[in-house]
Amino acid sequence: MARIRLTLLVREDWRDRYPAVLERCRQAGLVIERELAAVGAIAGSIDEGQLLALEAIEGISAIEPERLNTGLE
Repeated sequence: MARIRLTLLVREDWRDRYPAVLERCRQAGLVIERELAAVGAIAGSIDEGQLLALEAIEGISAIEPERLNTGLE
């Protein structure tokens, strides 16, 4: 399966547990590229087949796939 790049948002009421959410993401197969603890975001890539494991992590409010800017509008 293909790897996809994405950004995950940590729920505001979980920001004090950001390190725990980050570790659960790693355990689910996410390769962390950027940690933005101050804003509660995590950027990385994961195998498409493991995406459901990320969706099951408590404390995640949103998962946004990377959007490519092709310049076509």
